[in-house]
Amino acid sequence: MKFRFTIVFLLISLSAYAQHSILDDQQTIQKVESELDSIYNYNFDTSEAIYKELKLTYPKHPLPSLFNAVRIYWQYFPVTPADTLSNLYIKYNTDAIQKAETLLENNKDNPEAVFFNLMARLLIMQYYADNHQSSKVAPHIRTVYKMTKKGFKLSDQVQDFLFSTGLYNYYREAYPEKHPVYKPFAYFFPDGDKKLGIKQLEKNWHDGIFLDAESLSFLVYISLNFEGNFSKSSRYTKELHKAYPNNPLYLSYRIRTLLLLHKYKKALPLIDQLNTYSSNEFFQVMVYIYQGIYAEKKDKNLDVAEEFYQKAIELSDRYKPFINSRISYAYYGLARIWKNKNNQKSIVFRNKAESLSSYPHINFD
Repeated sequence: MKFRFTIVFLLISLSAYAQHSILDDQQTIQKVESELDSIYNYNFDTSEAIYKELKLTYPKHPLPSLFNAVRIYWQYFPVTPADTLSNLYIKYNTDAIQKAETLLENNKDNPEAVFFNLMARLLIMQYYADNHQSSKVAPHIRTVYKMTKKGFKLSDQVQDFLFSTGLYNYYREAYPEKHPVYKPFAYFFPDGDKKLGIKQLEKNWHDGIFLDAESLSFLVYISLNFEGNFSKSSRYTKELHKAYPNNPLYLSYRIRTLLLLHKYKKALPLIDQLNTYSSNEFFQVMVYIYQGIYAEKKDKNLDVAEEFYQKAIELSDRYKPFINSRISYAYYGLARIWKNKNNQKSIVFRNKAESLSSYPHINFD
């Protein structure tokens, strides 16, 4: 699962429950809200200055550290173990956890501290899960679950709590279904409801004030990876890209669903747009993959397609294992290209693709 929450959710939706806290500072709240929106749209011009201001004004609060972790995540996406910023990213999240824990020592039900603690732990869990370090996820699970349960009780009072409730309801059922190895572990948690979870996420997308984009992002992920509904995922990605047109990750999501639906003419100008972010080699890898799919499927130029796929593979090493599932698209392409030339080699490519892919139905066949 990928947890990309916004701090704005906490800053506003919990303001009714907090007293004598950062939430009383409306000027800071508005500033952070505006800056986070800019960060999601890949505008980082003032984000570091805002972090320094927050740190100066609230040195003992978890918000400054958590805000800076979110900034690092997006400005230097993707943050992987090979990246020198990875330790810094973990450091800021850990600092936010420690400061939130200090607040909880005075009041274990302090919703402000609960959410910051939950947020920071989810970001750390996301980092470890994305980089195939699952053993480091386990120490956070119990605390995250306890704090998520606290959020259940507020969903009737605060619209945006439907986000976390919807995620729990869906993933509690869907994740062990998709990954049976986790079924014994799932028995320790109350049952969820996939249909209800989707409804809650969709309701929060349409009616939520601060977590609408996050709800939409997860609907993209769920519809694509768990439901295999490419048409629905495409509709979601269209809305997400429209909301944050300068976010290359969301642009990449949009291109992927268009290619899965064989809408090559619509995808081509977006591939060209993604190519403007090629100074980030991660997105250059994605451009090569999408160019390969276009050359193979639309132009029927297998030699050019193979060249693009090989370029993507060669450039992807520094992002492994984070990029594994995405680079599997290139191996699936090579398997198709070699099927009529050398079936044994095609099988090797296919096996490689399946070993890298988390969701083998996303293969562009």
